[in-house]
Amino acid sequence: MRLKHIEVFNAIMLTGSASAAARLLHVTQPAVTQALQHAELQLGYALFTRQRNRLVPTREAQALYPEVQRLMSQLESVRRIAAALGGGENSELRILIVPSLAVHVLPAALKRFRRRHPNRPVSIQTQHTREIARSIALQEGDVGIVYGSLSHPALHEERVAVGRLVCVTPQGERGADRRSTVALEDVVRTPIIRIDERDPVGAMLADQWTRLGHTPPPGITVQTHHIAMLLAEQGFGPAIIDSFTAHDSRSRTLHVRTLLPEVPVEVKALLPQGLRSPQPVADFIEAFGAAAAAAA
Repeated sequence: MRLKHIEVFNAIMLTGSASAAARLLHVTQPAVTQALQHAELQLGYALFTRQRNRLVPTREAQALYPEVQRLMSQLESVRRIAAALGGGENSELRILIVPSLAVHVLPAALKRFRRRHPNRPVSIQTQHTREIARSIALQEGDVGIVYGSLSHPALHEERVAVGRLVCVTPQGERGADRRSTVALEDVVRTPIIRIDERDPVGAMLADQWTRLGHTPPPGITVQTHHIAMLLAEQGFGPAIIDSFTAHDSRSRTLHVRTLLPEVPVEVKALLPQGLRSPQPVADFIEAFGAAAAAAA
């Protein structure tokens, strides 16, 4: 299949008809029909059957479609990179960031960034750490913001900020401990809201209680610090999260205590290894570091 055939096939899968595919591709319906016929002739089998003015994919088409989706995604990535290389000030800054840091720190960082680059387009995707590492390694983003270190051969890491792990409980909890610190071994005596161990911070926390010889009873496990904080606010138990996420709730709904022994939480910027970062990327990292320091 040629690229033209693949684009037509993808458009028909998305829209369900030749006429709608033609509108999506900004070509004529006869051009779509002809490209589909050529593709089927080359392949030696039908990709669609006609049912009540709709094109219904065959079993072969359904088997091909996942690969076509991946190819179209890669093609779009090539187009974005090509546009960025010649776009100058109008090129898009592509930020990939873990969800919890996107909620609290990112808006403040973008305000700082906008002072230097008021008109630069920005795209933001929230992903989990391993997905961000993969995307940056493939140059599908300009900068990734994650917790912890990955030691990936295709990535360069820059430390952006350092926070710490904290324990959060509802402010209005009857008989709640008012101290500003709490020992980890005391927290894990009861079920807690914990971060999945596939997350770097979750893995670091699990290592800490293993060293202490204490494993918390079964409780709730989540993938993001923000969800853990929301569940703690609703009284599902204490949560151990990073200080960046806890920052905005300190004065209102949550009692925040530093975990002892103190466990540092690093925020890293991930960049493609061996490539010089454009100035806007460096400016964003600086802005994010300043916003994170204010929230730590």
